[in-house]
Amino acid sequence: MTRHRYEFALVALIVISVALWARYEYIPPFADRHVEVAAERYDLDISEPGAWFSAWSLGDGQAFAVIAADPSGVKLSGEIKEPAYRYTRAGYGWAATLGSLGRETWIPYGLAVVGTLAIVGTLALAARLRDRLGARAWLIVANPALYLGFAGDTAEPLGIFLLVWALGGGSLIASALLGITRPSYLVALAGRLRQIVVGVIATIAILVYGFLRFSSAQFVPDGGRVAVPFTAYLENSSLLGWVLAALAVVTLLVGIWRKDWAWGAAALLVVSLGTDVTLDPVNAWRAAGMLPVLWAFGPGYQAVKGRFFGPVRAAVLSGT
Repeated sequence: MTRHRYEFALVALIVISVALWARYEYIPPFADRHVEVAAERYDLDISEPGAWFSAWSLGDGQAFAVIAADPSGVKLSGEIKEPAYRYTRAGYGWAATLGSLGRETWIPYGLAVVGTLAIVGTLALAARLRDRLGARAWLIVANPALYLGFAGDTAEPLGIFLLVWALGGGSLIASALLGITRPSYLVALAGRLRQIVVGVIATIAILVYGFLRFSSAQFVPDGGRVAVPFTAYLENSSLLGWVLAALAVVTLLVGIWRKDWAWGAAALLVVSLGTDVTLDPVNAWRAAGMLPVLWAFGPGYQAVKGRFFGPVRAAVLSGT
């Protein structure tokens, strides 16, 4: 990393600037009112955290704030739509509980702290991988999902950090944590048997808890999360959506050519996103956050066993 310190400084400046810009753009109009409404609706002891810490009060961030306030999910069964589905990403909410030191009034700051640490951690891992992967390591942080998730206080930054950790070092711990934070990103571990098994077991465990806790009626999400490939992109046609679909097709073709299960599985999932996801291209890009990570590592990448920051003995079959 020392050899690339000026390059790293430039990348770090860009990452910080984009993250702050995205968070600024996500500040809702009448922010204090949105926070007040959300706090009252979900019985949260939160008031006037400031505009920069208000984006959670809109969209998916609400569910993570509720999980942070009540890690066991008791409050989720009230007003939150599809509570069992939301609970499959409880890892981010639990991390926010720690980030807020267990104080409900600090939850907006806890969500932001976890997102910030995830971005910084992802940047650090990308820098560590720079010598191993070459300049394409920076694709890890050239990831729209990283910034969209940070701006909206959702699970993507933490999920991307865990995915990079899992791919870079073959970590079973990271795989398990990924399974309870952003389970759909596990497809990027396809072909890595031990890791995918550990991640899936963690996901199944939290699914079983959600099924028992919230009942089957609240277990299956409404709307289309997955669909026949490309049908949702046709129904909710947009430029950003078709750019994502095109990138996924290229990823799929490369995966088939190089016989890389992870590239193929991840791309197939992205082109099969349902209408409920593609309705807003932002959500589609959040769901596709594993693609830039795979592009950075390249097809055929073999993880280093043991410590992530140990000696570099990776075999990158793509030729770098």
